[in-house]
Amino acid sequence: MAGGGGEETMRIYRLPTYIVIVLMTCMLSACAFGPNVIGRWQQVDGEDTLEFREDGTFTTVDNMGATAVGRYTLHADGTLYYAVTHTDIQKAELRPVDTFAIRIAGVRLRPFGNELVLSTEDSAQVEIYRRAEWF
Repeated sequence: MAGGGGEETMRIYRLPTYIVIVLMTCMLSACAFGPNVIGRWQQVDGEDTLEFREDGTFTTVDNMGATAVGRYTLHADGTLYYAVTHTDIQKAELRPVDTFAIRIAGVRLRPFGNELVLSTEDSAQVEIYRRAEWF
């Protein structure tokens, strides 16, 4: 009889542990998923393009054809941390940038994930991009 009570007690203690593990896994999974920006984006009111890749790199080309590439991290709350590592302002070849700065932008996807609203920390301007291609 004492053995049966011990098993019952053990089950009671294991049940909350399993629940805690499941809840923590769900919470961590939810934190890992944020807006899905992977793909190529075309500016709605202009010719600029953005391309975000799964490996954490991005490329942007402005309306004059100048290219910038770098690395980014997108948090689940929509905060985008990015740093330009190479540019070709002269449109000749990509060269490392002189100063390396991490910048912050806010990213919000509109319903269905087809429009990206980008607002940078150093500008009140908001840019809207439409998804041109999924990767």
